[in-house]
Amino acid sequence: MTTRRTNRRGRARALALALMCVLVALPAGSGAAPASRVAPPEGAAAPKATPGYYVGTFNIYGNVGHRGDAGDWIKDEADAIMRLTLGDPDRWLFIGLQEVCKAQGERFARELGMRSAFVDTGTDCADGQPFGNSVLFHSAAQLLPPALLPNPDGRNGERGIICAVIRAPGHPVLPGSQVTACSTHLTVGATKSREREEQAEFIRHGWKPDGTHILGADGPVVLAGDLNATPEAGELDDLYDATEASGPRETGPPYLHPTYGDGRKIDYLLTWGVRGSARWRDTGVRWTASSDHGFYYGELSIGAG
Repeated sequence: MTTRRTNRRGRARALALALMCVLVALPAGSGAAPASRVAPPEGAAAPKATPGYYVGTFNIYGNVGHRGDAGDWIKDEADAIMRLTLGDPDRWLFIGLQEVCKAQGERFARELGMRSAFVDTGTDCADGQPFGNSVLFHSAAQLLPPALLPNPDGRNGERGIICAVIRAPGHPVLPGSQVTACSTHLTVGATKSREREEQAEFIRHGWKPDGTHILGADGPVVLAGDLNATPEAGELDDLYDATEASGPRETGPPYLHPTYGDGRKIDYLLTWGVRGSARWRDTGVRWTASSDHGFYYGELSIGAG
């Protein structure tokens, strides 16, 4: 599913986002792996094969780092992700990707045997592809209308959020069995804390995808994303009333699970919502030379609340 924004690069934000499906399931493709800007430290050990489903988030550095290339570096990353669950793709509930050129998200989905939904935030990649965020999943009961996040000064590029109402592999669609899976990427910059605060408040309390209910009003939500702020930052207050995979809010370095090459934690897995209680375990970070971010993951169990 691809969402294209028809007003691009600073033109009026009032035009509607269009939504159409891109369903991908077969492995394919080839290409050369580009060089990385950052070579982070060694990765964490693979999680144990325990009951539950894994969720991951990964800023893939797809434009600046790979200039839109959807070659075999993606297959290598997908193979490494599969090893985290001992080769079982059904252990992955969903994966959120950020800094994605459209074909890259599609290739990731094919390699993992999953499907994808994409939001175009209105900036082209170096090779002309749409740029934005993707969410990868096995089965979706509903694709929510995506949204652009608040951008008060109209600068620094648009940011967006894409969500799908999904179910665990092999489970029927029943009340209480579904999860709203989202991928987002907040604005970057030391002077942009107020903008990130507005974006976090919009996601947590302001956005009503169906025009009536905020996220989490009718079931559990899991948000995967690069929030471009560390856990102690006040701009994340609205999101940190949820449950984060690392556990209690940290107050400064060293972070339990740093996710960026300079040692900061700026990537998150957060869950909230009615009719459910969440428990995270086996949380970890897999470092890679393909991105300046690590692949941040955790095992999630959601039960009746």
